[in-house]
Amino acid sequence: MKSRHLLFSGIFVLTLLCFTEVLLRIGLVFFGYSFFQPSDYIFTGFYDNLKKVQAKEIRRGGEVKNVLILGGSVVSTPWSHLESRLDTMLQKRYGEKVRYAFYNIAGAGHTSRDNALKYSLLSDQRFDLVIYYEAVNENRANNIPPADFRSDYTHMRWYRDIYLLQAHPEINFTVIPYLAHKLASRISDRLGHRIYISQENVDPQFARFGADIKTGASYRQNIEQIIQTAKSRGDKLLLMSYASYFPENVVLTGKQNDMKHFAGCNYASPVVIWGRPENVKKGIGVHNQMLRGLVRKHPVAFLDMENRMPKDSTLFCDVCHVSELGAQRFSHEIVEFIVRQKLLDY
Repeated sequence: MKSRHLLFSGIFVLTLLCFTEVLLRIGLVFFGYSFFQPSDYIFTGFYDNLKKVQAKEIRRGGEVKNVLILGGSVVSTPWSHLESRLDTMLQKRYGEKVRYAFYNIAGAGHTSRDNALKYSLLSDQRFDLVIYYEAVNENRANNIPPADFRSDYTHMRWYRDIYLLQAHPEINFTVIPYLAHKLASRISDRLGHRIYISQENVDPQFARFGADIKTGASYRQNIEQIIQTAKSRGDKLLLMSYASYFPENVVLTGKQNDMKHFAGCNYASPVVIWGRPENVKKGIGVHNQMLRGLVRKHPVAFLDMENRMPKDSTLFCDVCHVSELGAQRFSHEIVEFIVRQKLLDY
Protein backbone atom coordinates (compact mmCIF):
# COMPACT_ATOMS: atom_id res chain seq x y z
CA MET A 1 0.00 0.00 0.00
CA LYS A 2 2.86 2.30 0.94
CA SER A 3 4.73 1.56 -2.28
CA ARG A 4 1.60 2.29 -4.32
CA HIS A 5 1.21 5.62 -2.51
CA LEU A 6 4.83 6.51 -3.33
CA LEU A 7 4.27 5.52 -6.95
CA PHE A 8 1.20 7.73 -7.29
CA SER A 9 3.02 10.57 -5.52
CA GLY A 10 5.94 10.22 -7.91
CA ILE A 11 3.64 10.17 -10.93
CA PHE A 12 1.84 13.26 -9.63
CA VAL A 13 5.07 15.18 -9.07
CA LEU A 14 6.40 14.16 -12.50
CA THR A 15 3.12 15.17 -14.17
CA LEU A 16 3.17 18.51 -12.34
CA LEU A 17 6.75 19.17 -13.42
CA CYS A 18 5.95 18.29 -17.04
CA PHE A 19 2.87 20.52 -16.98
CA THR A 20 4.90 23.36 -15.46
CA GLU A 21 7.67 22.86 -18.02
CA VAL A 22 5.21 23.08 -20.92
CA LEU A 23 3.52 26.20 -19.51
CA LEU A 24 6.85 27.93 -18.95
CA ARG A 25 8.05 27.10 -22.45
CA ILE A 26 4.82 28.47 -23.91
CA GLY A 27 5.37 31.64 -21.90
CA LEU A 28 8.94 31.96 -23.17
CA VAL A 29 7.75 31.69 -26.77
CA PHE A 30 6.00 35.06 -26.32
CA PHE A 31 9.40 36.56 -25.44
CA GLY A 32 11.11 35.23 -28.57
CA TYR A 33 12.43 31.88 -27.32
CA SER A 34 12.05 28.67 -29.31
CA PHE A 35 9.74 26.12 -27.68
CA PHE A 36 12.00 23.15 -28.43
CA GLN A 37 15.41 24.90 -28.55
CA PRO A 38 15.28 27.79 -26.06
CA SER A 39 19.09 27.90 -26.08
CA ASP A 40 18.81 29.40 -29.56
CA TYR A 41 17.76 32.64 -27.88
CA ILE A 42 21.46 33.53 -27.94
CA PHE A 43 20.91 33.99 -31.69
CA THR A 44 17.34 35.31 -31.86
CA GLY A 45 17.58 37.54 -28.81
CA PHE A 46 21.16 38.78 -28.99
CA TYR A 47 23.19 37.85 -32.08
CA ASP A 48 20.69 37.50 -34.91
CA ASN A 49 23.30 37.66 -37.69
CA LEU A 50 25.21 34.72 -36.25
CA LYS A 51 22.78 31.82 -36.67
CA LYS A 52 23.21 31.39 -40.44
CA VAL A 53 26.99 31.40 -40.13
CA GLN A 54 26.90 29.02 -37.17
CA ALA A 55 24.80 26.55 -39.18
CA LYS A 56 27.21 26.51 -42.16
CA GLU A 57 30.05 24.08 -42.69
CA ILE A 58 33.03 26.39 -43.16
CA ARG A 59 36.53 25.05 -43.71
CA ARG A 60 39.70 26.88 -44.65
CA GLY A 61 42.32 25.85 -47.16
CA GLY A 62 39.93 25.07 -50.01
CA GLU A 63 39.27 26.75 -53.33
CA VAL A 64 37.13 29.35 -51.57
CA LYS A 65 38.85 31.71 -49.12
CA ASN A 66 36.57 32.14 -46.08
CA VAL A 67 36.81 35.47 -44.26
CA LEU A 68 35.07 36.38 -41.00
CA ILE A 69 34.45 40.03 -40.10
CA LEU A 70 34.08 40.96 -36.42
CA GLY A 71 33.37 44.43 -35.08
CA GLY A 72 30.80 47.16 -34.55
CA SER A 73 28.57 49.15 -36.84
CA VAL A 74 31.42 50.77 -38.81
CA VAL A 75 32.26 47.48 -40.52
CA SER A 76 28.75 45.97 -40.37
CA THR A 77 26.76 45.23 -43.50
CA PRO A 78 24.09 47.96 -43.09
CA TRP A 79 26.66 50.72 -42.54
CA SER A 80 29.56 50.03 -44.88
CA HIS A 81 28.89 46.76 -46.78
CA LEU A 82 32.53 46.00 -46.11
CA GLU A 83 32.33 42.40 -47.27
CA SER A 84 31.04 43.28 -50.74
CA ARG A 85 33.63 46.03 -51.11
CA LEU A 86 36.48 43.71 -50.20
CA ASP A 87 35.17 41.00 -52.49
CA THR A 88 34.86 43.41 -55.42
CA MET A 89 38.34 44.87 -54.93
CA LEU A 90 39.99 41.49 -54.58
CA GLN A 91 38.18 40.12 -57.63
CA LYS A 92 39.28 43.12 -59.69
CA ARG A 93 42.84 42.55 -58.61
CA TYR A 94 42.99 38.80 -59.12
CA GLY A 95 40.10 38.02 -61.43
CA GLU A 96 38.72 34.53 -60.98
CA LYS A 97 42.00 33.19 -59.71
CA VAL A 98 40.58 33.00 -56.17
CA ARG A 99 37.01 32.98 -54.91
CA TYR A 100 35.96 34.44 -51.57
CA ALA A 101 33.19 33.93 -49.05
CA PHE A 102 32.80 36.75 -46.53
CA TYR A 103 30.86 36.28 -43.30
CA ASN A 104 30.11 39.61 -41.67
CA ILE A 105 28.83 39.22 -38.12
CA ALA A 106 29.74 42.73 -36.98
CA GLY A 107 26.84 44.45 -35.24
CA ALA A 108 25.80 47.94 -34.18
CA GLY A 109 26.66 48.63 -30.56
CA HIS A 110 28.70 45.47 -30.15
CA THR A 111 31.81 45.70 -27.99
CA SER A 112 34.94 43.59 -27.85
CA ARG A 113 33.06 41.39 -25.34
CA ASP A 114 30.29 40.66 -27.86
CA ASN A 115 32.82 39.87 -30.56
CA ALA A 116 34.82 37.53 -28.35
CA LEU A 117 31.58 35.73 -27.45
CA LYS A 118 30.37 35.52 -31.05
CA TYR A 119 33.68 34.19 -32.29
CA SER A 120 33.71 31.55 -29.55
CA LEU A 121 30.20 30.45 -30.55
CA LEU A 122 31.48 29.56 -34.04
CA SER A 123 33.31 26.59 -32.56
CA ASP A 124 32.90 24.30 -35.58
CA GLN A 125 33.86 26.83 -38.27
CA ARG A 126 37.39 27.49 -39.54
CA PHE A 127 38.34 30.61 -41.47
CA ASP A 128 41.23 31.55 -43.72
CA LEU A 129 41.18 35.03 -42.19
CA VAL A 130 39.41 36.78 -39.30
CA ILE A 131 39.24 40.60 -39.37
CA TYR A 132 38.55 42.58 -36.20
CA TYR A 133 37.75 46.31 -35.98
CA GLU A 134 36.05 47.96 -32.99
CA ALA A 135 37.06 50.26 -30.12
CA VAL A 136 34.35 52.88 -29.60
CA ASN A 137 31.31 51.02 -28.23
CA GLU A 138 33.20 50.09 -25.04
CA ASN A 139 32.98 53.71 -24.01
CA ARG A 140 29.34 53.43 -22.95
CA ALA A 141 30.40 51.04 -20.22
CA ASN A 142 32.54 53.78 -18.64
CA ASN A 143 29.57 56.03 -17.94
CA ILE A 144 28.76 54.67 -14.50
CA PRO A 145 30.03 55.34 -10.95
CA PRO A 146 33.28 53.39 -10.35
CA ALA A 147 31.73 51.29 -7.57
CA ASP A 148 29.06 50.01 -9.97
CA PHE A 149 31.37 49.18 -12.89
CA ARG A 150 31.90 45.48 -13.64
CA SER A 151 34.86 44.34 -15.74
CA ASP A 152 32.68 41.74 -17.51
CA TYR A 153 30.22 44.53 -18.39
CA THR A 154 27.39 42.99 -16.34
CA HIS A 155 26.46 46.50 -15.22
CA MET A 156 24.69 46.40 -18.59
CA ARG A 157 21.72 44.05 -18.40
CA TRP A 158 22.45 42.86 -21.95
CA TYR A 159 25.56 41.01 -20.77
CA ARG A 160 24.02 39.88 -17.49
CA ASP A 161 21.25 38.18 -19.49
CA ILE A 162 23.70 36.60 -21.95
CA TYR A 163 25.83 35.12 -19.17
CA LEU A 164 22.74 33.85 -17.35
CA LEU A 165 21.59 32.05 -20.50
CA GLN A 166 25.04 30.54 -21.05
CA ALA A 167 25.11 29.35 -17.43
CA HIS A 168 22.29 26.91 -18.19
CA PRO A 169 23.35 24.35 -20.83
CA GLU A 170 20.43 22.18 -19.67
CA ILE A 171 17.89 24.72 -20.91
CA ASN A 172 16.79 22.62 -23.92
CA PHE A 173 16.01 19.76 -21.53
CA THR A 174 14.33 21.91 -18.88
CA VAL A 175 13.83 25.66 -18.56
CA ILE A 176 12.94 25.56 -14.87
CA PRO A 177 16.47 26.12 -13.44
CA TYR A 178 17.09 28.94 -15.92
CA LEU A 179 13.89 30.77 -15.03
CA ALA A 180 14.40 30.19 -11.32
CA HIS A 181 17.89 31.69 -11.65
CA LYS A 182 16.50 34.61 -13.65
CA LEU A 183 13.83 35.31 -11.02
CA ALA A 184 16.34 35.08 -8.17
CA SER A 185 18.65 37.46 -10.05
CA ARG A 186 15.87 40.04 -10.50
CA ILE A 187 14.90 39.84 -6.84
CA SER A 188 18.54 40.24 -5.79
CA ASP A 189 18.92 43.26 -8.06
CA ARG A 190 15.80 44.86 -6.62
CA LEU A 191 16.80 44.27 -3.02
CA GLY A 192 20.37 45.39 -3.65
CA HIS A 193 19.30 48.46 -5.68
CA ARG A 194 21.71 47.42 -8.41
CA ILE A 195 22.38 50.00 -11.10
CA TYR A 196 22.27 49.04 -14.77
CA ILE A 197 23.11 51.28 -17.71
CA SER A 198 21.92 51.04 -21.31
CA GLN A 199 23.88 49.15 -23.93
CA GLU A 200 22.70 51.66 -26.55
CA ASN A 201 22.83 55.12 -24.96
CA VAL A 202 24.37 57.09 -22.12
CA ASP A 203 22.41 58.36 -19.12
CA PRO A 204 23.27 62.11 -18.91
CA GLN A 205 23.44 61.92 -15.11
CA PHE A 206 26.31 59.41 -15.40
CA ALA A 207 28.16 60.99 -18.34
CA ARG A 208 30.72 62.67 -16.07
CA PHE A 209 31.99 59.25 -14.97
CA GLY A 210 33.08 58.48 -18.53
CA ALA A 211 36.30 60.44 -18.04
CA ASP A 212 37.64 57.46 -16.09
CA ILE A 213 38.37 54.87 -18.79
CA LYS A 214 37.62 51.76 -16.78
CA THR A 215 37.28 49.53 -19.84
CA GLY A 216 40.95 49.38 -20.82
CA ALA A 217 41.76 46.14 -19.02
CA SER A 218 38.47 44.55 -20.15
CA TYR A 219 39.15 45.48 -23.77
CA ARG A 220 42.64 43.98 -23.56
CA GLN A 221 41.29 40.78 -22.04
CA ASN A 222 38.58 40.43 -24.70
CA ILE A 223 40.97 41.01 -27.60
CA GLU A 224 43.39 38.55 -26.06
CA GLN A 225 40.57 36.00 -25.96
CA ILE A 226 39.98 36.56 -29.68
CA ILE A 227 43.72 36.14 -30.31
CA GLN A 228 43.82 32.90 -28.32
CA THR A 229 40.69 31.56 -30.03
CA ALA A 230 42.21 32.24 -33.46
CA LYS A 231 45.47 30.63 -32.41
CA SER A 232 43.79 27.49 -31.06
CA ARG A 233 41.80 27.08 -34.28
CA GLY A 234 44.61 27.94 -36.67
CA ASP A 235 42.73 30.96 -38.08
CA LYS A 236 44.79 33.90 -39.34
CA LEU A 237 43.83 37.08 -37.50
CA LEU A 238 44.01 40.69 -38.65
CA LEU A 239 43.67 43.34 -35.94
CA MET A 240 43.25 47.02 -36.80
CA SER A 241 43.69 50.12 -34.69
CA TYR A 242 40.57 52.29 -34.60
CA ALA A 243 40.31 55.40 -36.78
CA SER A 244 38.29 58.38 -35.59
CA TYR A 245 37.83 62.01 -36.51
CA PHE A 246 37.30 64.72 -33.91
CA PRO A 247 37.32 68.14 -35.62
CA GLU A 248 39.96 70.48 -34.22
CA ASN A 249 38.81 73.49 -32.19
CA VAL A 250 35.20 72.30 -32.34
CA VAL A 251 33.01 71.54 -29.34
CA LEU A 252 30.72 68.68 -30.35
CA THR A 253 27.34 68.70 -28.60
CA GLY A 254 25.53 65.74 -30.12
CA LYS A 255 23.03 68.06 -31.80
CA GLN A 256 22.27 68.39 -35.51
CA ASN A 257 24.65 71.33 -35.80
CA ASP A 258 27.57 68.92 -35.36
CA MET A 259 26.93 67.44 -38.79
CA LYS A 260 28.31 70.49 -40.60
CA HIS A 261 31.75 69.39 -39.45
CA PHE A 262 31.47 66.01 -41.21
CA ALA A 263 30.75 64.62 -44.67
CA GLY A 264 26.98 65.13 -44.57
CA CYS A 265 25.85 61.49 -44.76
CA ASN A 266 22.24 60.32 -44.69
CA TYR A 267 22.98 58.46 -41.48
CA ALA A 268 25.24 59.56 -38.65
CA SER A 269 25.53 58.95 -34.92
CA PRO A 270 25.79 61.81 -32.43
CA VAL A 271 28.90 61.39 -30.31
CA VAL A 272 26.92 61.61 -27.06
CA ILE A 273 25.52 58.09 -27.55
CA TRP A 274 28.97 56.94 -26.34
CA GLY A 275 29.54 59.73 -23.82
CA ARG A 276 31.02 63.19 -23.68
CA PRO A 277 33.19 63.87 -26.78
CA GLU A 278 36.43 64.32 -24.87
CA ASN A 279 35.82 61.07 -22.97
CA VAL A 280 34.99 59.13 -26.14
CA LYS A 281 38.19 60.35 -27.79
CA LYS A 282 40.17 59.41 -24.68
CA GLY A 283 38.54 55.98 -24.52
CA ILE A 284 39.36 55.16 -28.15
CA GLY A 285 42.95 56.17 -27.46
CA VAL A 286 43.18 53.87 -24.43
CA HIS A 287 41.68 50.94 -26.35
CA ASN A 288 44.06 51.49 -29.26
CA GLN A 289 46.94 51.53 -26.80
CA MET A 290 45.80 48.21 -25.34
CA LEU A 291 45.52 46.69 -28.80
CA ARG A 292 48.99 47.87 -29.80
CA GLY A 293 50.39 46.28 -26.67
CA LEU A 294 48.81 42.94 -27.58
CA VAL A 295 50.17 43.15 -31.12
CA ARG A 296 53.68 43.53 -29.70
CA LYS A 297 53.07 40.51 -27.48
CA HIS A 298 51.41 38.16 -29.99
CA PRO A 299 52.39 37.29 -33.59
CA VAL A 300 49.25 38.58 -35.33
CA ALA A 301 48.79 40.76 -38.40
CA PHE A 302 48.23 44.44 -37.56
CA LEU A 303 46.96 47.24 -39.77
CA ASP A 304 47.35 50.69 -38.23
CA MET A 305 44.08 52.07 -39.55
CA GLU A 306 44.19 54.92 -37.06
CA ASN A 307 47.14 56.39 -38.94
CA ARG A 308 46.23 55.11 -42.42
CA MET A 309 42.89 56.99 -42.47
CA PRO A 310 43.47 60.74 -43.03
CA LYS A 311 41.84 63.13 -40.54
CA ASP A 312 39.59 64.44 -43.29
CA SER A 313 35.97 65.47 -42.72
CA THR A 314 34.92 64.15 -46.14
CA LEU A 315 35.80 60.60 -45.04
CA PHE A 316 33.67 60.56 -41.87
CA CYS A 317 29.93 60.78 -41.25
CA ASP A 318 30.57 61.34 -37.54
CA VAL A 319 33.46 60.68 -35.16
CA CYS A 320 33.85 57.07 -36.34
CA HIS A 321 31.46 56.00 -39.14
CA VAL A 322 32.86 56.42 -42.62
CA SER A 323 31.27 58.16 -45.61
CA GLU A 324 31.17 56.62 -49.07
CA LEU A 325 34.61 58.08 -49.81
CA GLY A 326 35.75 56.92 -46.39
CA ALA A 327 34.45 53.39 -46.98
CA GLN A 328 36.35 53.24 -50.26
CA ARG A 329 39.58 54.36 -48.59
CA PHE A 330 39.00 52.03 -45.62
CA SER A 331 38.43 49.01 -47.87
CA HIS A 332 41.38 49.90 -50.07
CA GLU A 333 43.70 49.97 -47.05
CA ILE A 334 42.53 46.52 -45.96
CA VAL A 335 42.91 44.98 -49.42
CA GLU A 336 46.37 46.46 -49.93
CA PHE A 337 47.44 45.13 -46.54
CA ILE A 338 46.05 41.66 -47.25
CA VAL A 339 47.95 41.58 -50.54
CA ARG A 340 51.22 42.89 -49.09
CA GLN A 341 51.16 40.47 -46.19
CA LYS A 342 49.84 37.57 -48.32
CA LEU A 343 47.18 36.88 -45.70
CA LEU A 344 45.06 34.87 -48.11
CA ASP A 345 48.00 32.92 -49.53
CA TYR A 346 48.21 34.42 -52.99
